[in-house]
This record gives sequence, C-alpha cells and structure tokens, in this order.
Amino acid sequence: MADKKILIVEDDPEIAASLSDILNLLGHQTVGIAESFDEAFAFIEKHEIDLVLLDIQLKGEKTGMDVAEKIGDQLPYIFTTAFADEETVRKASELGPYGYIVKPYGMKDINPAIEVALSNFQNAKKIKAEEGGFLSNHLYIKANSKLIRLDDDDILYIEAKGDYAVFKTIQKGYVVHSTIRNVIEKMNPQKFLKVHRSYVVNLDKIKDIEDSSILIEDKIIPVSRQHKPELMKRIDLI
Repeated sequence: MADKKILIVEDDPEIAASLSDILNLLGHQTVGIAESFDEAFAFIEKHEIDLVLLDIQLKGEKTGMDVAEKIGDQLPYIFTTAFADEETVRKASELGPYGYIVKPYGMKDINPAIEVALSNFQNAKKIKAEEGGFLSNHLYIKANSKLIRLDDDDILYIEAKGDYAVFKTIQKGYVVHSTIRNVIEKMNPQKFLKVHRSYVVNLDKIKDIEDSSILIEDKIIPVSRQHKPELMKRIDLI
C-alpha cells in the first residue's frame, strides 16, 4: 500500500520532519505538517488524504483527540504520542483510532501500523455497505434555494470545483456548495467511486476505460494512478 497521501499532525518540528522522512522512505507522500487543530482541518479540507498520523498534544487549546473526534469515520488515523499511561490510552481508544504508536518509534513501527490501518479502514467501509448502510437509491441536493431529488441512475459523475461540487446528470448539471469529500460520504459506495481528486463517477455509466482516463457520455474523465487499482477491481472484466 505504498504511495499514500498522509497528513502529519505534530507540534514538534523535529519529530514531524523525522516522521516525514520515514514516510518518504516507505514510498508515501507527506501532504502537509499541521501543528494545531485548525491547521489540521485546513489541510483536510483542501487536500486528498488517505491517512492521518496524529499526535495527542498539539499547539493551542484543542488536542489531537479533538481532531480525532471531528474526523470521526471520514478518514483512518493513528495516534502517535509519548503518552502510554492507562488513562490516555483509554480515552484515545474510545475514539476508535486505527492505531496507537508510542514515541520513540521507527520505520519498523510505522510501516506495519500504516498497512493495518489502511486495510482495516477499507474493510470497515465494505462491511458498512454490505450491512445496508447505503440502501437509498437517491439523494437530495440543495440548489437554487430548493431541494432537488437526484436518482442514482440519473447521475453521471460529480466534479469538484473548489468549494463546490457539480452533479452532472443526464439532463443537466447542478452546482452544490460542498466539497468532494463530503459528497462521496453520502453516495452509495457500491455504485459510485472516486477516480480522481476532482471526480466521483457512476460505475454504471462508464463507456470506455483507457490507461489514465474513462469516458462517460462525451466526457473524458481523468483517473489517477492512486485510484486506478480500485477502479479495475470494481468493474466486470472478461
């Protein structure tokens, strides 16, 4: 699971730099280094992130646990901390992290923790879908001061446009004030897939697949190297 985009949330510059070096050696990309709650979510809202390495003690009033609570089940995160006392571990565990690494740590600690966290996160998403967490075949969007129902079968793809998302349907396009990350959380994961940082597509609407793009209607949509393997797993290939 190399080449993942990882956010480091750590208020010690030396530790953060060392951790970034480890990630680089493992083949991952450090999306950014945040020292506080606000900085962390500034990165999360603007960048595509696969995993968060999260220190518990941060700059400012809010802690890494506050960051974790707000992340919820949107992203997998691993606590990286110097605190191993029973009370801290108990509080951290209640938030449902995908790992807990005690400082000092090295590559042999980080690598397996990342692999397990990413694998468990994907498994959790699949289980949620299989258990009926996404039974609805439609959603409502707010456009032009009213709620509009969009059936899954009518949606071709969703394109990110800064702080907005454009829902492209067979008939027309609808502009919604929402990030692509928030959009994908509300879509049926069995039918829709993120193929690029700016695109979520309806798998049933794909006409052709090339090395780095797909065709839906007359729209050529880029497919990132990161998302290509999942796309190929989701299609019926003879």
